[in-house]
Amino acid sequence: MKFKYTILILSIMFITACTISNSSTHTVQPSYDNHQSGKTPSATKVISPTPINKYPEKSKNVVNLQPSPQDLSTSPIKLTEATVTKIVDGDTIYVRIKDKSHKIRLVGINCPEFTKEIEFYGKESTEFTKNQLLNKKVYLEMDVSDKDQYGRLLRYIWLDIPTDINEKEIRTKLFNAILVINGFARAGYYPPDLKYTEYLKDFQQEAKHSKLGLWSSQSKK
Repeated sequence: MKFKYTILILSIMFITACTISNSSTHTVQPSYDNHQSGKTPSATKVISPTPINKYPEKSKNVVNLQPSPQDLSTSPIKLTEATVTKIVDGDTIYVRIKDKSHKIRLVGINCPEFTKEIEFYGKESTEFTKNQLLNKKVYLEMDVSDKDQYGRLLRYIWLDIPTDINEKEIRTKLFNAILVINGFARAGYYPPDLKYTEYLKDFQQEAKHSKLGLWSSQSKK
């Protein structure tokens, strides 16, 4: 009888062991795409699209590379702003400065007459000055003398504010020089107002060599 109980207990233990073994064998393991490499899979990185700014912020460091031509503080010389209101002849004009009229004689040059006396190339000189200056804004520079014996202001006429005082600026912006360069005026010698005399004399030689204006073959010299 004891032997039968022993057989029964052993049978129960064997059945229990088999049940536990089957349970562990059927445990489901998670599946990974890279299980063969033995590495733990990393999570997929999601990149959010960068939003487009339809109204980009304007740069705060924008620099205006072209200073206003009306800013007299940029000038290397003392200038007075004026507006030309009337042309008398090639080297004599009227300007308005702060609502006051002034008669100006361009200093350092002499244009042929076109008033009481008519001289060769006087008409052309007067027309050139009229076309270039009438109703235009100009900048006046005084040399040494303020006025001549007739009460006219003696001035150099700048078409634009010079950035420096050199031949290029004088040649292209100083109207007194432009008249001489193109043969509409002679370079003069009028002490003590001699600031640009040497430039004007050189420009006159250029005009003579090129036979421009009053130096043309028709001139009586």
